[in-house]
Amino acid sequence: MANRKVLVIGPLSQGALAESYARAFERLGMEVVRFDSERALMRANRFAGNRILRRALRSSLWNAVNREAVEVAQTVRPSLIFAVKCTFFHPETVQQIRKSVGVPFVNHYPDHPYIGIRWDPREASALRRDLIDVLRQYSVVFMWERSLVERLQRDRVEAAYLPFGVDPELFNPQTSEEGLHCESCNAIHDVAFVATYSRFRCAEVAAVQKHTVAIWGNNWPRNWGTVSGQHRVHPSIWGSAVGDIYARATLSLNVLNAENLGGPNMRTFEIPGSGGVMLARYSAAQDEFFPENEAAVYYRSPEEMDDKIEWVLRDRELRVRIRKNAARLAAAQTYDVRAAQVLRDCGIGIPTR
Repeated sequence: MANRKVLVIGPLSQGALAESYARAFERLGMEVVRFDSERALMRANRFAGNRILRRALRSSLWNAVNREAVEVAQTVRPSLIFAVKCTFFHPETVQQIRKSVGVPFVNHYPDHPYIGIRWDPREASALRRDLIDVLRQYSVVFMWERSLVERLQRDRVEAAYLPFGVDPELFNPQTSEEGLHCESCNAIHDVAFVATYSRFRCAEVAAVQKHTVAIWGNNWPRNWGTVSGQHRVHPSIWGSAVGDIYARATLSLNVLNAENLGGPNMRTFEIPGSGGVMLARYSAAQDEFFPENEAAVYYRSPEEMDDKIEWVLRDRELRVRIRKNAARLAAAQTYDVRAAQVLRDCGIGIPTR
């Protein structure tokens, strides 16, 4: 193939989904050009780093990034444009890029497109009221949950199923013994959870009464960050630091948010990909990838969480079996596999080295 260029658009910070795909395309032999949408937003206005001002300036910021993205796409002339979420795109911008560049312009949308606009900045939001109309303009919208694929198709969006996966550069099994020693707490944490606060997640973790959950993430209750609190909150971490926690923790929680619809989320793959032991709320979609009590442990209601935690903590043989099976199954669910699927679905051949 003459043109191996892929333009990847989205946040490209450490641990970001767009960056995981960019590296996966490169490992497949594609030439990746990165357009970091977060940096573009920051360049558009010096006040964009302020969360409150950023919301007030949203319209002008989005317009500026739309113009820059058009220029980049027309200059690069790739064989594929791969956007991750990118809610700043206007429908006319997607149309313009597709018409002027003449190649597949796809979007991997990692959130729920129907949850509407929420005023609480700590909760997930669609960010724009015309999102479905924007999604209609793409060649394909890749969605992580099958029922959402069907719903988008009913709304005349060209949608296809593409689950999350494992970035092997960030999440991989470690040979060291389990034991998550926390220097800031000077303690061993048995149960870990890496996630940003949401009301649903907070209520779920609060149901754990007999064990302490060590949390890494933003906006959690302040009293949870104190020694006297039931659970212990730490600052946010990213990338390989997250995989290190999953690999060493005796047990890692995966609380599905309400908008996950019972489908898998990114932690569904990242915890097993680190050789970790995952305790998650049961969903058929997760069990499909990581069978119950063989490659993961599941609870059906918050009331079961303490008993499940106690069971896993007491049974070392169970943990060894789950770690081994989880790592084996996750190895077949990398972003290299997902990126290859994207290329095939877009009619682009995978380069032969």
